[in-house]
Amino acid sequence: MSGDKRSEELVREARKLTANKKLGQNFFVDAGRLDRIAEAVNPAPSDHIIEIGAGLGFLTSALAASGARITAIELDERLYQRLTDRFRERSNVSIVHGDFLSFDLGSLPDTRVKIAGNIPYQITSPIISRIFGEIGKPRPWLAKIEEVVMTIQLEVAERLVARPGGKDYSQLTVLKDYYFDAELLFKVPPECFLPRPEITSAVVRLKPHPAPPVKLASSDHSLLRTIVRCGFKQRRKMLKNNLGFLKLSDREISDILRSLKINPLARAEDLSLVQFGMITDAVAALEK
Repeated sequence: MSGDKRSEELVREARKLTANKKLGQNFFVDAGRLDRIAEAVNPAPSDHIIEIGAGLGFLTSALAASGARITAIELDERLYQRLTDRFRERSNVSIVHGDFLSFDLGSLPDTRVKIAGNIPYQITSPIISRIFGEIGKPRPWLAKIEEVVMTIQLEVAERLVARPGGKDYSQLTVLKDYYFDAELLFKVPPECFLPRPEITSAVVRLKPHPAPPVKLASSDHSLLRTIVRCGFKQRRKMLKNNLGFLKLSDREISDILRSLKINPLARAEDLSLVQFGMITDAVAALEK
């Protein structure tokens, strides 16, 4: 069956149910791109894949066809019942009624899992934090995560893959640099969804680092998180002007930056994770 005919079938099925706007539901109905997502996950019979927001089960079916074990999590009661009926005969698919943001990945017996899903736009950042943690505060299950393949809004995807100095470089980028590499695989136009969103989406692959690329001599990750957060709070201001919470004078902060070969006029968006770490250690040493 051609991709167009398969997509038409998905559209017809999606039209039988009204999407829940409160939950940010947009059903992915492009069969060809669903296949590309499944290929990116590269499921094998030995894999355990956690699917976030299984919806109508279109991606679930594509992943389950490989023989991989699928745990599909769905918050919407209506969709949960439909998924339960749809996959009743599939022994390798388990449907969980619940919110991924409260799902305990540590409860899984597997030593390694993959995560996939078409993510509601409004909870992309919380989901990334749920999977990986905050800077210096990793989730207890982080070592289980082999990779993550997600459909998210293009704007967030571009922030994940941004480099220092770019307009898309953000606090989320710094968190990404601490925990994982991000790759933008392909864009997904609005017409691939029903109902159509007003924005373009993208599929990204997240691969965890074996270890964080920066190690603080001070071990003060709380200070690092605060410096990053405050630095990006008013991103058009110079970093030194966003660090008033340190109770240091403008000259003291400028001297710290110069000692680290960082331009005192730099903004947070100009600094790498390593440079944020250097500032953190310098401030922590000064406070001793």
